[in-house]
Amino acid sequence: MNELAANASAFYAVIRRDFQVFLSYRTRLVSQALTTVFSLTLFYYVSRLVHVEGFTTPDRYFGFVVVGIALVGVLYSCFSVSETIRQELVAGTFERLLLSPFGGVRGAVATAIFPLAYAFLMSSITLTIGALVFGLELHWPTVPLALPALLLSLLAFLPFGLFFTALTIATKQANVGSSWIIALLSIVGGLYFPIALLPAWAQLAAKVQPFTPATELLRHFLVDAPMETSVGLALVKVVGFAEILVPLSLYALHRAIRLGQRRGTIIEY
Repeated sequence: MNELAANASAFYAVIRRDFQVFLSYRTRLVSQALTTVFSLTLFYYVSRLVHVEGFTTPDRYFGFVVVGIALVGVLYSCFSVSETIRQELVAGTFERLLLSPFGGVRGAVATAIFPLAYAFLMSSITLTIGALVFGLELHWPTVPLALPALLLSLLAFLPFGLFFTALTIATKQANVGSSWIIALLSIVGGLYFPIALLPAWAQLAAKVQPFTPATELLRHFLVDAPMETSVGLALVKVVGFAEILVPLSLYALHRAIRLGQRRGTIIEY
């Protein structure tokens, strides 16, 4: 078996394991779907209650925020990698990945795949419920373009989770500040309201991370929301962030693992 086939087999084995673990929690999908319904209901009536500057109708703001709700789940799934590795360390199973030819870095990346796929499923469910129950108007001619845009966005989002995974391995503390980062990115990324409402310094922060252009792209493709920049420029930004952050995050993860190995604490927690 060549190296490519061996790596593909190892990735598949990790994904299958995570899927089987997920199936053991039989009510998770139903409970999260109900949580989604509650969130959509809340923002549906908020959109009818208040007038948000920049939106001509309540339906325009509702479509804006539904896409934001869908992306919050994707954001959480990216940061969940560090929690998954923490569980591996506690259970003592991370050592198997380290000692295998697959290695710890690829093993950590593999553990992110199923949560990301599940987040994609939940995002699809969110949009479906929004359309069927609350009358969300999807822009069907460009909806298929949202899939490649989301995949590109994931490449730009995932490094944040890998950085926190490296921090978890190095410090033996899970989710060090991740909840604060997620909350901050939700605000400056414009997931719930336009960044134009933010003060000038916060709008600057909105321009130096990948969540803002990625969110604009997906809103444009899914609900035909207007963009502050062109589609091409937003794509360049997302791809640029991915090209820079992916190698840096993988290097940080590699160095954290090597640090733990030198100290002899890599499998401790």
